[in-house]
Parts: sequence; C-alpha cells; structure tokens
Amino acid sequence: MTLLQAINQFIDNISVTDRQETSISSSLDNIYWHLKKKDNELYVSKTFTNGSYDRDTIIRPLNDIDIFAVLKLDEWKDEYGRLPSPQTVLSRFKNYLNGLVDYKDKVYQDRPCVSIELSDKQFDILPCFEVFGGGYQIPNYDLTGWSYSYPDQLYRDLEAVHKLRNYKVKQIIKAVKYWNRDLYKLIPSYHIEEAAINIFNLNSFTNFKTGIEIWFDNAGYYLQQAKFKSYKNYDKAIENIKKANKKLQDAAVKYEDGKEGEAVLMWKEIFGRDFPTINAEEAKNFSQAISEGNLKVASTGLLSTVAGYGISASRGYHGGISEG
Repeated sequence: MTLLQAINQFIDNISVTDRQETSISSSLDNIYWHLKKKDNELYVSKTFTNGSYDRDTIIRPLNDIDIFAVLKLDEWKDEYGRLPSPQTVLSRFKNYLNGLVDYKDKVYQDRPCVSIELSDKQFDILPCFEVFGGGYQIPNYDLTGWSYSYPDQLYRDLEAVHKLRNYKVKQIIKAVKYWNRDLYKLIPSYHIEEAAINIFNLNSFTNFKTGIEIWFDNAGYYLQQAKFKSYKNYDKAIENIKKANKKLQDAAVKYEDGKEGEAVLMWKEIFGRDFPTINAEEAKNFSQAISEGNLKVASTGLLSTVAGYGISASRGYHGGISEG
C-alpha cells in the first residue's frame, strides 16, 4: 500500500457506510414525526437536516447530525412581537423529548441546541425562526438572544468548490475534521468547511495528499477568531495547525526521497488510529522496484512486483499511482 492508497483508505475508514445512512434516515423520520406532532406545544412548522450530514462531510462516529426545527412565529412571540428567550425554547424541547419513551434519559442540552444521544449516533436539534427574505434566527451560543444564520449559502458554496476541484474537496474536509476531533473540536466544524471553500477556490490539487497539505498550509490565513468559543481556542487551533503542517512538510520530504514507509508513519502520527500503515520493508521494496522498472499496478489498483501493468523506471518514487 502506497501513501496515496493509505490516504484513500483512511478517508473510506472514516466515511459513513450505506448501512449507517439507512439507520440515520430511519432515526430522522422518527424524530421529525415527534417534533411535528400538533399536540406537543413545540409548534414546529418544518424540519430539515443541516450541517455535516446534509453537506456530506460527516465522519464516523456519527455525532454531528444537525436538525433545524423551524418554529411558528405567531405561536412563540409575545403580545409585543418579541421572540422568547432561547433558553425557554430549548427547555421546552428538552422536556418534551426526554418525556418520550424513545428518548427517555437520552436527551440533554448542549447549547445552543438540544441533543439526542442514541447508541450509535447523536442528533443536535436547533430550534429557529425563519427570516423573511432568507436565512434563520438561531440561539446565540451564550443564549442571550438570537442571531442570523444562512445554512443554504454554505451548502451552495461547498457544492460549487467541490465540483470545481473534481469532487474531491469534501473528502479533504472529512480528513481535517477527523484530525480536529482529537483536539476536542477546537475548530467549529462548519468553519473547517468555510476555510476549505476559500482555500480551494484559489488552489487546485491532483490528489487527496496534496489537497490535505494545501489545507494545513493555508488554513491559518482563513480561520476567524470570532468563529471560536474563545481566543484561547483560536490560538490553540492555530498552534496545532502549524505543528501538523510542519509534520506534513517533513513527511513530504521523506516521500520525495523514496522513504515512503516513514512518510506513512508520519501521516499516521497526525491523523491517528484509523489511518492505515504499510510495512516499512514493503515500502522499501516498492521503492527499489520502481527504480529498477519492476513495479506494476494490479487491476485492483494495488502495487505489485509480480503482476499488472508496468510502471516506467524512476530515480525516485514521486507518487501519482493513485490520484485519490
């Protein structure tokens, strides 16, 4: 397995499976049904998924499935047309959901939303009010009031840059989110996507390896301190991005020098347990084989020194076998 193949496998390892998609869909149908019941006094007019799940950048384990619950304004505003406090709304959602047999003792408030934690996935429910002309008012993080959100715009912008870069941007975002999860999600998930949109509107790449390297090399310029819970979190995020970027640069040097096994191990140090490794001796043999013109690519896409299509001899292995 080459470094490019290891990166491809890593992305497969953290992506949602078809079975999980079916399970998520079934759970969503049940949650939607409960939220829109007419006698629950939540006054929900419509529901829809948003966030990583809706934009296809969700990773395993499944704890980033966002649901927008759009409220009927006339049922919630007071006699002066003022909105209720976010905490009032969240408390009513939490008490209702926790009183259901399906979700008893599985509901908690994780501001600014109410979360349902099932055995294999988590749903975050965000009550909101639709704004005339587009967008929604959602609870502030500190629950002092309501702020504007435009989830449709992020969806459209991501789809556009994903198409522009040959449908490879979302996979890179998944890799970054996995790295960010080990940092206790220092960077807000949606902000990783916003940075990726800005970065890849300006930068092209040929494979996932290059794309991930580009994200880490540029992210510090596009992350906004105001999007973080605190300046301390922003500062820590920038520091960790610099560390990861330095290690990726060092791994790139090893890779270009034909020390692919060492490069793979350095990538694993960055991305953790779901990043596969290759045997160092195997990598050494592959490097020698390509320099001698004996390396082949099997029909499965895996490298071999026995059967498959031949690869031209090279003075050093520079990748490009799998474009990811």
